[in-house]
Amino acid sequence: MTKYLTLFLSIIFLLTDTYGQKLGDYYISISLDSTQGGRLKFLSDTTVELSSIPRHMSPSIKIIHQYITTDTTIEILPDTFAEQNINPTGLYLMDYALKSILTLTKFNRVFIDYNKSNIYVRQRDFPNNPDITYIIDGKTFKQDMGVTDGYGLIKKHPKANKALQKKLKTIDKDNCTIEIVRGLAAYKRFGIDKFYGVIIIKTKK
Repeated sequence: MTKYLTLFLSIIFLLTDTYGQKLGDYYISISLDSTQGGRLKFLSDTTVELSSIPRHMSPSIKIIHQYITTDTTIEILPDTFAEQNINPTGLYLMDYALKSILTLTKFNRVFIDYNKSNIYVRQRDFPNNPDITYIIDGKTFKQDMGVTDGYGLIKKHPKANKALQKKLKTIDKDNCTIEIVRGLAAYKRFGIDKFYGVIIIKTKK
């Protein structure tokens, strides 16, 4: 009896640990129509920081909100708890002012905002520069993206995928379709590991 009780409690702990938010960790998102995305950082059991992803010469917006959580959802409340007084301009300007409750549904290793078709994953679960996946006529290739720092400077050059390069040379750009799938759509079709995006190339018959 004790053995089964221990097993049951262990399963409950693992499920709670897997589906719950991790305090202090960044969760990043990529929307269906943009590679820009944003971040969440749970500061406590009741406060969360919403911010833009920092870029070189582009300051990050940081706004703190209160939230409540249930077994299946996280609800971020629209009232601002505190914010960083920054007025950024340019490519990475984003509107983080919540006008209504932001509801995130919990799944294994991800949070999904169905209202805006966004998915959030824990940043530390992925490398800084994830590989790009190509699917060409049903065959999968991965292209290493190297390593860059916060200023965009190359720290490690990408490793060439010779098989991919050879395959791309055989593609007639006038006789193929190219589809880029990222964010929630990529998660639904290919799983969490393809969250950053997949390039699908199909030759026309």
